Amino acid sequence: MGGFSRRHRFFKWFSVILGGMLFAVQTINAAESFKRGAYEEARGHFQLHGDVVPIAEDGIHDPDNAAVNALQPPAEAMLNFPRDDRGIINWVKAIDDGLINPRLGLTGNEKMHSVDFDVIFENTASMPYVRFPHRPHTIWLTCQNCHPKIFIPQRGSNPVTMAAIMAGEYCGVCHGKVAFPPFECNRCHKEPRKSAGLRYK
Repeated sequence: MGGFSRRHRFFKWFSVILGGMLFAVQTINAAESFKRGAYEEARGHFQLHGDVVPIAEDGIHDPDNAAVNALQPPAEAMLNFPRDDRGIINWVKAIDDGLINPRLGLTGNEKMHSVDFDVIFENTASMPYVRFPHRPHTIWLTCQNCHPKIFIPQRGSNPVTMAAIMAGEYCGVCHGKVAFPPFECNRCHKEPRKSAGLRYK
Protein backbone atom coordinates (compact mmCIF):
# COMPACT_ATOMS: atom_id res chain seq x y z
CA MET A 1 0.00 0.00 0.00
CA GLY A 2 2.89 2.32 0.87
CA GLY A 3 4.50 1.67 -2.52
CA PHE A 4 1.26 2.54 -4.31
CA SER A 5 0.99 5.78 -2.31
CA ARG A 6 4.56 6.79 -3.19
CA ARG A 7 3.97 6.04 -6.86
CA HIS A 8 0.73 7.99 -6.77
CA ARG A 9 2.49 11.03 -5.25
CA PHE A 10 5.32 10.70 -7.77
CA PHE A 11 2.96 10.67 -10.76
CA LYS A 12 0.92 13.51 -9.27
CA TRP A 13 4.01 15.75 -8.92
CA PHE A 14 5.32 14.59 -12.28
CA SER A 15 2.02 15.66 -13.89
CA VAL A 16 2.18 19.06 -12.16
CA ILE A 17 5.77 19.67 -13.30
CA LEU A 18 5.07 18.49 -16.86
CA GLY A 19 1.96 20.67 -17.02
CA GLY A 20 3.98 23.67 -15.83
CA MET A 21 6.63 23.04 -18.45
CA LEU A 22 4.05 22.75 -21.23
CA PHE A 23 2.37 25.97 -20.06
CA ALA A 24 5.74 27.76 -20.06
CA VAL A 25 6.52 26.59 -23.59
CA GLN A 26 3.08 27.67 -24.82
CA THR A 27 3.52 31.08 -23.15
CA ILE A 28 6.97 31.57 -24.70
CA ASN A 29 5.65 30.60 -28.15
CA ALA A 30 2.73 32.99 -27.76
CA ALA A 31 5.09 35.80 -26.72
CA GLU A 32 7.30 35.17 -29.75
CA SER A 33 4.26 35.17 -32.03
CA PHE A 34 3.07 38.40 -30.40
CA LYS A 35 6.46 40.03 -31.00
CA ARG A 36 6.46 38.89 -34.62
CA GLY A 37 2.94 40.28 -35.05
CA ALA A 38 3.91 43.58 -33.39
CA TYR A 39 6.88 43.83 -35.75
CA GLU A 40 4.69 43.20 -38.77
CA GLU A 41 2.18 45.78 -37.55
CA ALA A 42 4.95 48.34 -37.07
CA ARG A 43 6.11 48.10 -40.69
CA GLY A 44 4.80 50.56 -43.27
CA HIS A 45 1.40 49.30 -44.36
CA PHE A 46 -1.43 51.29 -45.93
CA GLN A 47 -4.21 49.13 -44.51
CA LEU A 48 -2.89 49.44 -40.95
CA HIS A 49 -1.42 52.93 -40.83
CA GLY A 50 -2.06 54.66 -44.13
CA ASP A 51 1.63 54.41 -45.05
CA VAL A 52 2.23 54.59 -48.80
CA VAL A 53 4.63 51.82 -49.84
CA PRO A 54 5.23 50.91 -53.50
CA ILE A 55 3.92 47.42 -54.26
CA ALA A 56 7.33 46.24 -55.45
CA GLU A 57 8.80 47.25 -52.09
CA ASP A 58 6.10 46.02 -49.71
CA GLY A 59 7.85 42.75 -48.88
CA ILE A 60 4.78 40.78 -49.98
CA HIS A 61 4.89 40.84 -53.78
CA ASP A 62 7.74 39.60 -55.97
CA PRO A 63 9.47 42.74 -57.31
CA ASP A 64 11.02 40.72 -60.15
CA ASN A 65 7.64 39.62 -61.50
CA ALA A 66 6.45 41.88 -64.31
CA ALA A 67 2.84 41.43 -63.13
CA VAL A 68 3.59 43.60 -60.10
CA ASN A 69 3.25 46.63 -62.38
CA ALA A 70 -0.33 45.66 -63.29
CA LEU A 71 -1.55 45.82 -59.68
CA GLN A 72 -3.42 48.85 -58.39
CA PRO A 73 -1.49 50.55 -55.55
CA PRO A 74 -3.24 50.14 -52.16
CA ALA A 75 -3.07 53.91 -51.53
CA GLU A 76 -5.13 54.41 -54.70
CA ALA A 77 -7.47 51.43 -54.28
CA MET A 78 -8.29 52.18 -50.63
CA LEU A 79 -8.35 55.96 -50.77
CA ASN A 80 -10.87 57.40 -48.25
CA PHE A 81 -11.85 53.96 -46.94
CA PRO A 82 -13.36 54.12 -43.41
CA ARG A 83 -10.99 53.39 -40.55
CA ASP A 84 -11.55 52.31 -36.96
CA ASP A 85 -10.32 54.07 -33.79
CA ARG A 86 -6.80 52.71 -34.32
CA GLY A 87 -6.68 53.87 -37.91
CA ILE A 88 -7.06 50.40 -39.42
CA ILE A 89 -9.34 50.03 -42.43
CA ASN A 90 -12.81 48.84 -41.44
CA TRP A 91 -13.62 46.40 -44.24
CA VAL A 92 -17.15 45.62 -43.08
CA LYS A 93 -18.09 49.31 -43.06
CA ALA A 94 -16.51 49.62 -46.51
CA ILE A 95 -18.92 46.93 -47.73
CA ASP A 96 -21.92 48.42 -45.92
CA ASP A 97 -21.10 51.86 -47.39
CA GLY A 98 -20.94 50.39 -50.90
CA LEU A 99 -17.27 51.26 -51.39
CA ILE A 100 -16.41 47.67 -52.30
CA ASN A 101 -18.43 44.76 -53.65
CA PRO A 102 -16.43 41.55 -53.15
CA ARG A 103 -16.78 38.94 -55.87
CA LEU A 104 -18.50 35.80 -54.57
CA GLY A 105 -16.13 33.49 -56.42
CA LEU A 106 -13.58 33.27 -59.19
CA THR A 107 -16.11 33.99 -61.92
CA GLY A 108 -18.43 36.31 -60.00
CA ASN A 109 -21.46 34.21 -60.91
CA GLU A 110 -21.45 32.06 -57.79
CA LYS A 111 -24.19 32.32 -55.17
CA MET A 112 -23.54 32.66 -51.47
CA HIS A 113 -25.81 32.59 -48.43
CA SER A 114 -24.83 34.97 -45.63
CA VAL A 115 -26.04 34.22 -42.11
CA ASP A 116 -26.76 36.70 -39.34
CA PHE A 117 -26.34 35.09 -35.92
CA ASP A 118 -23.74 35.41 -33.19
CA VAL A 119 -21.78 32.89 -31.15
CA ILE A 120 -20.75 33.79 -27.59
CA PHE A 121 -17.46 32.39 -26.25
CA GLU A 122 -17.58 32.31 -22.44
CA ASN A 123 -14.24 30.64 -21.64
CA THR A 124 -12.40 33.97 -21.42
CA ALA A 125 -10.95 33.94 -17.86
CA SER A 126 -11.51 37.43 -16.39
CA MET A 127 -12.02 39.12 -19.77
CA PRO A 128 -15.46 40.02 -21.11
CA TYR A 129 -17.01 37.28 -23.22
CA VAL A 130 -16.31 37.19 -26.94
CA ARG A 131 -19.14 37.80 -29.38
CA PHE A 132 -18.41 36.28 -32.77
CA PRO A 133 -20.71 37.78 -35.43
CA HIS A 134 -21.30 35.59 -38.48
CA ARG A 135 -22.62 38.36 -40.73
CA PRO A 136 -19.36 40.34 -41.22
CA HIS A 137 -17.64 37.09 -42.14
CA THR A 138 -20.27 35.47 -44.35
CA ILE A 139 -21.01 38.50 -46.51
CA TRP A 140 -17.79 37.67 -48.34
CA LEU A 141 -16.71 34.23 -47.16
CA THR A 142 -18.48 30.91 -47.60
CA CYS A 143 -18.95 28.59 -44.62
CA GLN A 144 -16.31 26.26 -46.07
CA ASN A 145 -13.62 28.90 -45.53
CA CYS A 146 -13.78 28.22 -41.79
CA HIS A 147 -15.74 24.99 -41.29
CA PRO A 148 -14.67 22.37 -40.49
CA LYS A 149 -10.93 22.87 -41.07
CA ILE A 150 -10.44 25.92 -38.79
CA PHE A 151 -13.52 25.66 -36.57
CA ILE A 152 -15.50 22.48 -35.96
CA PRO A 153 -19.16 23.56 -36.15
CA GLN A 154 -20.13 21.99 -32.84
CA ARG A 155 -20.44 23.60 -29.41
CA GLY A 156 -17.45 22.99 -27.17
CA SER A 157 -15.29 21.49 -29.93
CA ASN A 158 -12.88 24.41 -30.39
CA PRO A 159 -10.42 25.05 -27.53
CA VAL A 160 -9.67 28.62 -28.63
CA THR A 161 -7.00 30.44 -26.61
CA MET A 162 -5.18 33.72 -27.15
CA ALA A 163 -1.92 31.76 -27.34
CA ALA A 164 -3.33 29.73 -30.24
CA ILE A 165 -4.67 32.86 -31.97
CA MET A 166 -1.30 34.61 -31.64
CA ALA A 167 0.32 31.49 -33.11
CA GLY A 168 -1.88 31.83 -36.20
CA GLU A 169 -4.57 29.28 -35.34
CA TYR A 170 -8.36 29.72 -35.15
CA CYS A 171 -9.11 33.47 -35.53
CA GLY A 172 -5.39 34.04 -36.08
CA VAL A 173 -5.57 32.36 -39.49
CA CYS A 174 -6.93 35.68 -40.81
CA HIS A 175 -6.72 38.25 -38.02
CA GLY A 176 -3.30 39.84 -37.98
CA LYS A 177 -2.81 38.97 -41.64
CA VAL A 178 -5.77 40.09 -43.78
CA ALA A 179 -8.12 41.26 -41.02
CA PHE A 180 -7.58 43.57 -38.04
CA PRO A 181 -4.88 42.29 -35.65
CA PRO A 182 -5.81 40.52 -32.40
CA PHE A 183 -4.35 43.35 -30.30
CA GLU A 184 -7.66 45.25 -30.34
CA CYS A 185 -9.19 43.44 -27.37
CA ASN A 186 -12.42 45.48 -27.26
CA ARG A 187 -13.42 44.51 -30.81
CA CYS A 188 -14.03 40.91 -29.71
CA HIS A 189 -14.17 40.95 -25.90
CA LYS A 190 -17.27 43.13 -25.64
CA GLU A 191 -19.97 40.90 -24.18
CA PRO A 192 -20.62 41.53 -20.43
CA ARG A 193 -19.80 38.62 -18.14
CA LYS A 194 -22.44 36.90 -16.05
CA SER A 195 -20.07 37.02 -13.07
CA ALA A 196 -16.77 38.64 -12.15
CA GLY A 197 -14.72 35.58 -13.12
CA LEU A 198 -11.21 34.60 -12.17
CA ARG A 199 -7.99 35.35 -14.00
CA TYR A 200 -6.88 31.72 -13.84
CA LYS A 201 -9.09 28.67 -13.73
